[in-house]
Amino acid sequence: MMNLTGNILTVDIGNTAVKGSVFYGDRLLESLVVDDRNPDGLVSLVDRHGLEGAIYCSVGSDDRGFAARMRAFLDVEVMELSHSTPLPIEIEYDTPLTLGLDRVAGAVGAAALGGNVMTVDAGTAVTLDIVSDNRFKGGNISPGLRLRFRSLNEFTSRLPLVGLDGEIPIFGHDTQTAIRSGVVGGLTAEIVSAYRDASRVYPGLKLLLTGGDADFIASLPAIRDLGCAVVDHQVVGRGLAAIFKYNRRKQ
Repeated sequence: MMNLTGNILTVDIGNTAVKGSVFYGDRLLESLVVDDRNPDGLVSLVDRHGLEGAIYCSVGSDDRGFAARMRAFLDVEVMELSHSTPLPIEIEYDTPLTLGLDRVAGAVGAAALGGNVMTVDAGTAVTLDIVSDNRFKGGNISPGLRLRFRSLNEFTSRLPLVGLDGEIPIFGHDTQTAIRSGVVGGLTAEIVSAYRDASRVYPGLKLLLTGGDADFIASLPAIRDLGCAVVDHQVVGRGLAAIFKYNRRKQ
């Protein structure tokens, strides 16, 4: 498999999915999502691209040993992003050891845009993070859309489990639309309010959306009205590739 092409495999082991991507520089060559129980799905990706190295991060403990099994079939250097990994940005966070490594990688990817960036990573959880001039300033964490829907169903006696498919009026006209509008409207208001507050501190703030629900959020009228939202599903992978290259240069 080894072929010193400059191609870097990045693997983002998330709460509900594993994303593998191959980058040449900051250019994405190919990406796919694989089963978190079986890294064999990455074999086809690796076989199509000669690799110079690989890097991965995990938001949890990787109880299924995905990373160890991935290492078994790669014959290139495999780097694990940890809290001690040297980074090309500064982390200004009071508790850096509790900072999710996907947020670290995403901050590095966002920093490549330059200036001030607010990244909204909308997945199982929603993180809103600020990067300013290559410094991670911190951010917020709240439940993602599906967690909000599920919590209303699981922690009440009569509310049904509702999903994103369906009408989203300003105010619901039945229980399902009331839940859907409340959940979606609540997250939308959270993002818009955070962006406007941050814009007063960080001039020219860019809004970067990523994660499984990024496209849906970008389509919402209140987000479109901001006029600055950009969707990039590869910001974490791009950050991982940048971290790998930064450490390679330091060796």
